[in-house]
Amino acid sequence: MQIGVIIALLFSILIALFAILNNEVVEINYLLGSAPVSIVIVILASAFLGALVVGVLSLVGRIKASLRFREYDSKFKKMEEKLEYLKERETELMGQVSEMEKTLYGETGDTAESPEENQE
Repeated sequence: MQIGVIIALLFSILIALFAILNNEVVEINYLLGSAPVSIVIVILASAFLGALVVGVLSLVGRIKASLRFREYDSKFKKMEEKLEYLKERETELMGQVSEMEKTLYGETGDTAESPEENQE
């Protein structure tokens, strides 16, 4: 992040030097007329407006990314809750299976025998 600030500062200094070296007055035409303006003001205003546009577009991108992150975080939390529910349900069902095996094979706890071996 600091390198970006340093580069922006150096670029700003270069723009300012360029503007100072070109200090002529020029005629600016706009929709409602024209006016004589120092080229220094034109250069600095153009640089400022360019930086402002880049800043606004960057802000919009960050807001979109933040909203996307919130959406994914919400989905992730819902999935975690569902996973926890499924783990609890698995535990319940395994308990029921264990109870059914005890009922089916008897209370001996010997579930390794198959039903065919018990019939002999």
